[in-house]
Amino acid sequence: MTSVSTAAFYSSAIYNMNQLQQQTQDLQTQISTGNKLTHSYDDPLAAAQMRSLQAADSLTTADTSVSNAAKTSLNLTDTALTQLSNIVTEVKTLATQAANSTLTDTQRAAIGTQVSQYYSQLVSLANSQDANGKALFGGNGSGSAAYTTDATGKLTYVGTASAASVSLGAGLSVTTGVTGPDVLDYSSGGSQQNLLDVVKTLGDTLSASTSSTASNTAATTAANTALTTLADGLNAITTQQTVVGARLSWIATTSSVQTAITQQRATSESDVGGTDITTAVSKLQQTMTVLEAAQASFTKVSSLSLFSLLQ
Repeated sequence: MTSVSTAAFYSSAIYNMNQLQQQTQDLQTQISTGNKLTHSYDDPLAAAQMRSLQAADSLTTADTSVSNAAKTSLNLTDTALTQLSNIVTEVKTLATQAANSTLTDTQRAAIGTQVSQYYSQLVSLANSQDANGKALFGGNGSGSAAYTTDATGKLTYVGTASAASVSLGAGLSVTTGVTGPDVLDYSSGGSQQNLLDVVKTLGDTLSASTSSTASNTAATTAANTALTTLADGLNAITTQQTVVGARLSWIATTSSVQTAITQQRATSESDVGGTDITTAVSKLQQTMTVLEAAQASFTKVSSLSLFSLLQ
């Protein structure tokens, strides 16, 4: 019986000291990490709540990444639209000059050459690419060009009918761009026009101007007609800039909402699983005091001569 009592003493003392050491380590971990849930079994309900909150954090991080990508794409689109608008404005100025009947055929042909150069720039902008090499105005396709040119020089749109749409979370979404036809196809004077075709035709007609009366009349008429269609084309571009601006504003709004929700969730996470530093430090000091006392007591008792004889 004496042997059993001695073994029980050692086992109990060691077990209690191990428990105190574990509590000490857990408290130190809680203080250093700021998380009071060292183990799920510490508080199963709180642990479940924390898992739910952290899962929501992960989804928000993914949504934020998508929002940033959509914003980048729309900003690139807005920049390209601004450049398109600037070039068309320059072409409109040249058309105004070409509409002057007092110009010589040489002067009008020179203007035609400038218009043709601007046409090449417009085609290049229409085939702008995003950071991934995807056609910016190609809609929801994966191709690198929105327009291709056939053997006759005619441009053909090869993108999709609509632009891509992405989820911003919580049932919200945004369209990440505009298609070539959205920007370049429009109605003018009761007929459908394509801005690229309008500029190309103007450039070709002015470049072909000769000293003949018929040629000058045709060139002047083309320039006057182009003034209206170019003005309507600028309006079409401006409309799409407004659309893009509204989508960027929508992303900013949803991002603000997500930020507010994330902050609220962070507060909840702190309430549910955060460490009360003052309480934890106080408890750590108490636990360490008890552990030191237990260790000292164990050492003192186990060294008594009578206890030694009882082993």
